[in-house]
Amino acid sequence: MLALIYKSAWDVALEERPVPEITRDNQVLVRIHATGVCGTDLGIVSGRYHASSSIILGHESAGVVVKTGSAVDTLMPGDRVVIDPTYYCGQCEMCRTGRQNHCLHKAVTETGVSADGTFTDYYITEDRFLYKLADHVSYEEATLTEPLSCILTGINQIKLLPNFRTIVLGAGPIGMLYSYALASKGVTGSIVDISKDRLNMASSITPERWQTHESFESAIESMAPGSHQVDLIVDTTGAVGTQVLSNLAHGGYLMLVGLRDGINSFNPKEIVDRSLKIIGSIDSLGTFSTAHYMIEKNIIPAKKIITHTYPLDQYIEAFSALGCDLNEKTLNPSSNAIKVILQSS
Repeated sequence: MLALIYKSAWDVALEERPVPEITRDNQVLVRIHATGVCGTDLGIVSGRYHASSSIILGHESAGVVVKTGSAVDTLMPGDRVVIDPTYYCGQCEMCRTGRQNHCLHKAVTETGVSADGTFTDYYITEDRFLYKLADHVSYEEATLTEPLSCILTGINQIKLLPNFRTIVLGAGPIGMLYSYALASKGVTGSIVDISKDRLNMASSITPERWQTHESFESAIESMAPGSHQVDLIVDTTGAVGTQVLSNLAHGGYLMLVGLRDGINSFNPKEIVDRSLKIIGSIDSLGTFSTAHYMIEKNIIPAKKIITHTYPLDQYIEAFSALGCDLNEKTLNPSSNAIKVILQSS
């Protein structure tokens, strides 16, 4: 089978790999049809995020069941499925205390990071990580289930009210999904992005009553012209961090979800005195089935957020659309795409 292999920073290539074989009775072999390109993939390729050498990249996927282990009785060959790639053992200290997204085995089981992923033709997983797809949901739309589940995990950490004034930093797929997930709970807000190309696309996709802005300052001025303070700021870029704490109202939330190294500072007294909350959130924690439902019922318009699709062998063009030039070894924050999907042949 053809697979997109990560070797080291800026060194990725398509290679032939053997089709994986079922070795346990609860495993399922899935023929991959579509996989979303994630910001984590861009981080790995550009050297900003660590991954194991020689692994297959990719983790936001959907496909069809090809073969099942002897103990699998909920799925059969031919079933269309979406894959939850967040493996957890259920037995370690993290799992037993409700933090399965930080399973202690993650260092060797994280799909597309420390274990083989889904930018390929076939993938093996356990039956508990597969969800049947309704016929009207395309494989491409289904790939947004995993990132949406991560967004819902973040939102679950907030005591959210529908009248929260909200700013989402970044109009990429995570920012767009945050806006729609928040809008489904009655929240209105603004999306900010420094890429004019991406912002132009986002302006026609954003949820009803949401705005787009080219700068954080203009978003603040529009939403809170008097106080210049809002209730929730979601930083999907990883580039802003605690710089915006002064723009949070008392009791406000700063949600950090962008994976980027950096040093931030804050005054602990301000955090205490103004009851501010700084929250980090990664991966999916008990939210995949909800995300699956929201995609199926079109509460989240996945089709609108997907702007580009490419066959797997055009991965260089796919990454380039997201500002990641594999030939020049550059990662540009400007992009002419929002969500890009790679389709297996």
